[in-house]
Amino acid sequence: MNLVRTLSRSGRPSRVVSSGFRQGRTWPGVRKLLLPCLLVALATVLSAASQRNPAPAAARPTPRTAEGKPDLSGFWRGPLLRNMDKNVPGGFKAIFTPAGAAAYQHNLTATINPEGLCLFAGIPRASISGVPFEIVQTSRRVVWLYELMWTFRSIPVDGRKLPPSPEPSFFGTSVGGWEGDVFVIESRGFKDEQSWLDDDAHPHSDAMSVVERWWRPDADHLHHEVTVTDPKYYTRPFTFDRVFQPMPAGQELIEFACNENNKDLPRLGFGPHDPAYDDPRPAGK
Repeated sequence: MNLVRTLSRSGRPSRVVSSGFRQGRTWPGVRKLLLPCLLVALATVLSAASQRNPAPAAARPTPRTAEGKPDLSGFWRGPLLRNMDKNVPGGFKAIFTPAGAAAYQHNLTATINPEGLCLFAGIPRASISGVPFEIVQTSRRVVWLYELMWTFRSIPVDGRKLPPSPEPSFFGTSVGGWEGDVFVIESRGFKDEQSWLDDDAHPHSDAMSVVERWWRPDADHLHHEVTVTDPKYYTRPFTFDRVFQPMPAGQELIEFACNENNKDLPRLGFGPHDPAYDDPRPAGK
């Protein structure tokens, strides 16, 4: 019952007046009329909420090859990640050896960014790039085609072992194999000069070895985990991970001719590129 309290001239309550419906008379009939209206209103609110927050679409299943392996093939992309120490408490400075700390200072003060000189990013630096790549997979080879510097690497999948002393290179010497649904790449034999670990000038030595794990949990995600072991420069191994997604339908790689129009050259200095360099500046500055 809805009660309205009236006031006397003195401001004190004087009496209570009923403004509702008496129980057992008018109210049950009104209730019968109101209930359907309330149900309709509730359904409308729930429908609007579901349209604002639609249920996530079910993940598309992982495509597989004729041999039953996850098919990693496709055009993939992800944002640029400048450094690889996100999983290292305290950052790389917490696990540098004295030689590693010295190499880092050398890169900051006496080394030009190798990518600025149009040299290959190599592994593991290519893992942080925001430039897309294509994977081409067969039963005997898995190939990475990088738009960055327009380069590639081809991983044999035939049971061979790494040679004991491979010729140093930017991408190292690699072999691949499957552990269940995970494609595993082992690499060693890396250049220790003119090559950075990441965009923030962290170094690696010629003693570095790299283990990569690639897997595709569904059609629209490619997971990548890389573990770096470099006893010359780091006191312990560390792991970096990220997720790539397919490029939009119809998009493919485009030619990357760094040497043709390298606009970095006039402003290259030692150490990493300033990420704010290309931000808008006030007129005259």
